[in-house]
Amino acid sequence: MSSQVPAIGTLLVNRYELVKELGRGGCAIVFEAHDHRLSRMVAVKIPIGIAGDTAKMGRFAREARVIASIHHPNVCAVLDSGFTEDGAPFLVMERLFGESLRATINRAKQLGVGEAIAIGLQLLSALDAVHAAGIVHRDIKPDNVILVSRGGCDPLVKLLDFGLCRRAARRRDGEDTMTCDGAIVGTPEYMAPEQVLGSTSLDVRVDIYAVGVVLYEALTGERAFLAKTVRDILSGVMNKRIRPLREVRKDAPRSLEVVVARAMDRDPARRPQTASELQDDLVAVKEEMAAAAQRRSEAEAWELPTTRFVRRPPPPRRPMRAPNRAS
Repeated sequence: MSSQVPAIGTLLVNRYELVKELGRGGCAIVFEAHDHRLSRMVAVKIPIGIAGDTAKMGRFAREARVIASIHHPNVCAVLDSGFTEDGAPFLVMERLFGESLRATINRAKQLGVGEAIAIGLQLLSALDAVHAAGIVHRDIKPDNVILVSRGGCDPLVKLLDFGLCRRAARRRDGEDTMTCDGAIVGTPEYMAPEQVLGSTSLDVRVDIYAVGVVLYEALTGERAFLAKTVRDILSGVMNKRIRPLREVRKDAPRSLEVVVARAMDRDPARRPQTASELQDDLVAVKEEMAAAAQRRSEAEAWELPTTRFVRRPPPPRRPMRAPNRAS
């Protein structure tokens, strides 16, 4: 297995030079690399321990095709693919310069209401494109959302890591996901109840649920289902009463509390049925907040006089002098 992980400095396909490791999980490692042909920095994702395993390599190739087929500014783009000298496949993706939503929440504790809504709208725009391609992401979480800083503009949201994606509401032979053997399909804190129950007919509503959990965490700074063990987390997903948003975040509009709670509903039928539907709900909250801010601004612009008006008496009139008459 170790021979399948190239060392820093390795030149892949005589083009991509591995510069440093950006991160690793149980299934893959992501490197920063220099693209010598186009003189740019890219990210290279190399799975661990699948060289020679036809089934797993097929899954990884399918992940590349899935992401490459989605052309959207909020989805991390796949630029190329290939094989290492050891026969391991790799993906070349755009190098994102920013921080994960997880890091942002850890740093800020609670995001501003407007900021959280703006991030949610971009994330849902990405998911709308993903779902239109017939794909369920199944692993929406703050770690997989990157905020790319842009001078003078709101951060650009980028959705990444499609290793657990699957065709919506299907499960056919050869259509497994890029998961590790024995791994839970998803991240426990963000899994919808139907994922926990192992449903074989998952649809886009599991991603809608996860967006609700992410929004709740971004607004409150609290993980909705934090626990010490996976068993306790999954039990919480199925049974725990979540504190209403406004108990934690007093400045959140009541309408936003309703929208987030609906997205996190345990019954898929009561959630928004599409990403665009949840996006419309958030836009309505945003417009409501803008209207309220306009009313406050107009009220503050009209100020009563601060001093009492006193009517001054008119100045005394001078007696008129008779005009001189010629004698």
